[in-house]
Amino acid sequence: MSVPSVRLTIVKNHAVIREDRPEEKGLIRGVVVRPLRLLPDDRGHFAEILRASDPVAEAFEIRQASLARTRAGVIKAFHYHERQDDIFCPIAGTARIVLVDFREGSETRGFANSIFAGALYPKAVRIPAGVAHGYEVLPGDDLLLVYFTNREYDPEDEHRAPHDDPRIGFAEWGVRNR
Repeated sequence: MSVPSVRLTIVKNHAVIREDRPEEKGLIRGVVVRPLRLLPDDRGHFAEILRASDPVAEAFEIRQASLARTRAGVIKAFHYHERQDDIFCPIAGTARIVLVDFREGSETRGFANSIFAGALYPKAVRIPAGVAHGYEVLPGDDLLLVYFTNREYDPEDEHRAPHDDPRIGFAEWGVRNR
């Protein structure tokens, strides 16, 4: 796996992504968004998160699976990896997952995506190395996030920036009444 050349960049384009479709304008290169299909019956419902044949998991060897719980109203700072891909799958609550492409030479460098996911919008989101990611938990239930990585935890590959870092300039955090 090649390591992308990564450095902070200012956001120059922001798109709300509903699904990973060719007509989705502004989707960061390498990001995959797959809506989860809920299969209900008289006992409740079931949804597959990952299947080896799905684009979200293509060539993704799971090295670690983790669970995070975050309280409503919290904004998690941006962080990124140079060698690790992640797959996020919020299963309770609702999050705005924000991605910013920091990869040098990427045609989508400086692009930001907002992806709303959670209990009402079940999705798996693949985040390639070099794409910064943060999230805010929207009002309502706490967020329960299952995430998968293709590398084991390596503190040397954990890079952080505050959610409001002026070197990034992402200004879309927070709920706005319309």
